[in-house]
Amino acid sequence: MKKNVNTQETNFKIIIIDDNTAIHQDFVKILTPIEQTSHLDILKEKVFGDKNKMNISLPRFQIDTATQGQEGVEKIKLALDSKNPYALAFVDIRMPPGWDGIETIKHIWKIDPNIQVVICTAFSDYTWEETIEQLGMSDNLLILKKPFDNTAVRQLAAALTRKWELMREVKEHEAFLEKNIEERTTSLRQSLSVTRSTLESSTDGIVVVDTEGKIIDYNNRFVDLWKIPDSIIKTKDYNIVLEYMLGQVNDSKGYIEKSKIIQQHPEEIDIFQVNFKDNRIFEQYTQPQKIDQKTIGRVWSFHDVTKRRLLEKKLEIQATHDHLTGLPNRALLFDRIQHAISEAKRNDNIMGVLYFDLDRFKLVNDSLSHKIGDQLLQAVAKRLITCIRAEDTIARQGGDEFVMVANTLKKEKEVGRVAKKLLSAFKKPFKLAKRDIIIGASAGIALYPRDGKTPEVLLRNADLAMYRAKGLGGNQFHFYSSDLNDEALQRLERESELRQAIENNEFYLCYQPEFNINNNEIIAIEALIRWNHPKYGVLLPMDFIPIAEETGLIIPIGEWVLREACKQNKLWQESGVATFQIGVNVASQQLKYSKFTNAVKKILKETGLDPKYLELEITENVIIANPEVIHMINALSKLGVKIALDDFGTGNSTLSSLTKVHVDRLKIDRSFIQNISIDNSDEVIIQAIIDLSHSLNYEVLAEGVETQKQLDFLKHKKCEVIQGFYFGPPMENKELEKFVQNMNKNSKSS
Repeated sequence: MKKNVNTQETNFKIIIIDDNTAIHQDFVKILTPIEQTSHLDILKEKVFGDKNKMNISLPRFQIDTATQGQEGVEKIKLALDSKNPYALAFVDIRMPPGWDGIETIKHIWKIDPNIQVVICTAFSDYTWEETIEQLGMSDNLLILKKPFDNTAVRQLAAALTRKWELMREVKEHEAFLEKNIEERTTSLRQSLSVTRSTLESSTDGIVVVDTEGKIIDYNNRFVDLWKIPDSIIKTKDYNIVLEYMLGQVNDSKGYIEKSKIIQQHPEEIDIFQVNFKDNRIFEQYTQPQKIDQKTIGRVWSFHDVTKRRLLEKKLEIQATHDHLTGLPNRALLFDRIQHAISEAKRNDNIMGVLYFDLDRFKLVNDSLSHKIGDQLLQAVAKRLITCIRAEDTIARQGGDEFVMVANTLKKEKEVGRVAKKLLSAFKKPFKLAKRDIIIGASAGIALYPRDGKTPEVLLRNADLAMYRAKGLGGNQFHFYSSDLNDEALQRLERESELRQAIENNEFYLCYQPEFNINNNEIIAIEALIRWNHPKYGVLLPMDFIPIAEETGLIIPIGEWVLREACKQNKLWQESGVATFQIGVNVASQQLKYSKFTNAVKKILKETGLDPKYLELEITENVIIANPEVIHMINALSKLGVKIALDDFGTGNSTLSSLTKVHVDRLKIDRSFIQNISIDNSDEVIIQAIIDLSHSLNYEVLAEGVETQKQLDFLKHKKCEVIQGFYFGPPMENKELEKFVQNMNKNSKSS
């Protein structure tokens, strides 16, 4: 009775039992898909996206809440009585003044033992061993540690409700078999022909054996599933048939023991799983055959559940492993660290957490494309796996960060040898995109019990040590020490470096051209800041702009970029290089700076640049619910400068917010462009942004164009302007001048 279930159309009931109503709202937001109620809603979603929208395909959930255990138990009882039970309960471990989570779960399982339960707990509440002591070992119980990870909650909800559905199918299937076998037993007394047709109509393999071990009847499905030769099945001797069957199963001794137990208890009904050497999986069901309440034999039924078990395993892997590298993800990493801590404590050993980050990975990502960056992460993961012992773990923490869990260590120097081995793995270049990519790594080490006794503390301290290793030049490891907790000192050092960079003129600009898609002419350029750090070399904006924004230094740095860009553009115009618009990125703090309009006006006057040749690029999110920023943008527009919304499609702006601010063009975020020919939904969003731009009379530009396929798609969709490595990377001023001159020569010659 296997059902075809479309998880996107299935409604599962989930109950959240937590004394904090804010937690209720968080779960509802995380687990509730966005409903599209109109064409306008659909357009909004495609254009502006929704950062709260799940990035995995979830079933449809009916979510109920309760603030106390007693209330939750009552709701679960009512649902069960109405034959509409809950599939999953998220239960907080502490809910004063009533029952705590443990007591609540005990009451829940008395009412509904089939419901899946996730305990929501902090590491300081109960250990896994204490929880098992209270509740007993159960396949229906998982622990979700706080703080929650949205993706982990979604994956847990999807996997556990699917598991609950599969378990319900098993029970329905069991009921079906019981009814089927009962009907067939009755048919044996009435008509052999009816029995045969019934047996052969079953999708299960069935064999009926009397108390003397003689096969009374069987169907062809039984023979096919077990691949039994005619010469053996015709003996009608179940012992001979069983001996042949044993040659196919993994645990023949266990199978024999199970069969003996069933023979010793002839009235027993049993169901268990059989694993085969060829990786097939059967569900074996058996019950006594009776006539007039007298047991005369036994009916064995075999159901092939290989596909179902593979699906369950796949769901489990998806919930606990990183989709890009296949390594354990953050959720599984915490479990592995906790297990290593328990083992070290039991054996009086130490264990180590090695937190390492790829050096200058962002440069690879920005220079060679995100696709190559992903391939590099996959190659790093494969190489690291070869460097660890079987009992150790390598996990991907996120981005370009990896974590190793080193078990059963006796001395601190053993961890150092492990770290050296890992770092030496990066000495050999990675061959990607027909080139050798050399990249290093920085590692931080925290040891149990010296540096921490919980996964969170060990990870945090290893992370601090890793940043110290990076600060010392990278491509090395550093052990955690208590002085690393002085984050304020680090921040002051970084702030001081930025201030010195301003004073020492360590910043410079690169320029990336923007092209008319129809005639390939340069119509504008974008100014991009770089930091020539005296110790670390060239740093990209992502390496220092966040610190500048945090400290307020973005104001003087932003004005320097604006002045340099305007001055250079005016110089190009006067020297006859070209006349085009120059774009400058503006941070939200600059727009909130009351004197920013005057600063722009002053710079335009000093440099002599006509305002129409200056474009200010503003990220989409800054215009949301911020009248102060909207007023500033409109004031800047009145000066005559152009306004562009950068990274469009990734924020949460609305149509109403767009109508309140003057915008000249939209720049489609590169993340959508990269998925052309890969993700149809992103292509639909691109089309929607282009259509919206045309309807609102905006110019539209596509960022990050790297392939001919992307170019052809954008041209077909009537995108006007493109920018990306396919046409030209960011260049310094002299390099750009040569680039423009070469384009002009090629244009004249053609």
